[in-house]
Amino acid sequence: MPFEMIRWPRSLRARLLAVFASGMLLSAGLVAMVVWALAGPFHQYMLQNGIEDYTEGVVRHVLFDKKGRPIGVDETEVGNWVFSGLGGESTLRILDAEGLAVYAADDQMQALAPAGLAFDQARRTFSLLRNGIAMHAATVPMLHEGRRWYVQFAVSDRLVLRVRNSVGMMALWQGIVATCLTFFVIFLVTTNFTLRRTLEPLRTASATAQRITPRTLDERLDADAQPVEIGPLVEAFNHALDRLQHGFRTQQEFLASAAHELKTPLALIRAQLELGVRDERDQLLLLQDVDLMARQVQQLLLLAEVSEPQNYRFAPLDPRPAIQEVFGFMSRVAERHSVRLGLRVDDDVRHWRADRSALFTLLKNLLENAIQHSPTGGVVALTVHRSGFAVQDHGPGVLAEQLPFIFDRFWRGPERRDDGAGLGLAICKEIAAAHGWQIQARCAAAGLEVHVAMGDPLPQR
Repeated sequence: MPFEMIRWPRSLRARLLAVFASGMLLSAGLVAMVVWALAGPFHQYMLQNGIEDYTEGVVRHVLFDKKGRPIGVDETEVGNWVFSGLGGESTLRILDAEGLAVYAADDQMQALAPAGLAFDQARRTFSLLRNGIAMHAATVPMLHEGRRWYVQFAVSDRLVLRVRNSVGMMALWQGIVATCLTFFVIFLVTTNFTLRRTLEPLRTASATAQRITPRTLDERLDADAQPVEIGPLVEAFNHALDRLQHGFRTQQEFLASAAHELKTPLALIRAQLELGVRDERDQLLLLQDVDLMARQVQQLLLLAEVSEPQNYRFAPLDPRPAIQEVFGFMSRVAERHSVRLGLRVDDDVRHWRADRSALFTLLKNLLENAIQHSPTGGVVALTVHRSGFAVQDHGPGVLAEQLPFIFDRFWRGPERRDDGAGLGLAICKEIAAAHGWQIQARCAAAGLEVHVAMGDPLPQR
């Protein structure tokens, strides 16, 4: 089955256990393959080293007579049956410093050596044929009362092979299997317990998240109680709650403000309808109230639209055509108010990353706000440079203490002459924020200047 077709359990704890168990089984399989592949070389290595180790053990139990000559081994420590009971399958020699045998377990007083070679004290382990039987032997030096002796021990390969195949390998494999199963069971139990304790903060966080409702949006998950790997996810969830809480609060405030703003024109229209339309003047006032409410509703819908990030379609664009389009459209509005428009576009203006329709709305609202506050015969200047643009009027301006409020929704100055809803600059603020731009207002030498600053423009294509 392909890896991508495996149906993993939905539980994180079950998935981790499955991964760990799979890793354990795979590791056990690899160990078995390695043991199987290296069984032969490992057997030869262990045979040579095992014979040498056994011979060194025999050295410690050699018995000497009163003259200091070896006469055998301590049978209470080294069973004589090893040499006599196994026939020609094993033998023991004790040699003097010249390599002459002084003791032999099988009474064959000759040193052990490979076929055709003499005794060599430097040859620690070697193979030989004895009575046609392949054997492995070892030579270990020994000092006793200042004299050097050599102990030789040999065992047949067929005896070792028979013991290994009948007992040793079976015991080895049984031991490996038993050890792996025991370790596997202990591993699963301890891992399951550890994972349960480790994932307890996640269950607590999940229970906390389930209790969050629109009435408890101020509750947050404890990121410090989570593992380091889960901490960023919890932090991101808390940030999402922050944005959701801010949006929910803004929506509630917006609905309350919208209801308050629409209440007055609706009350006026209702009063006029109850009194009846007596002449053209009353009819004109009624139509003005209807137009005002329609404008407020339109701006409310536009504000709701620009407040949603998914409504934007950002793309690299040359801003100059959009600027010319806005300038031409607002020139007709300026003529009706007897206001002149001025435009200056720097030569180094390059492509911006923006939503074209939102950019049009932003420029239109800024110019419209400036035209409404400019005196008859005044000038509204639009200046476009590489990293932003600015709109300046020559009206009465805004007091310094009022500047922080001009981008608030439904805010209108105390000397406001027009019947706007106070949403134009709030819409501009939302559009600028969606683009990552900074919008600021400041008092100029004459009137008010609104400046929009952006990051580095895109390179020219």
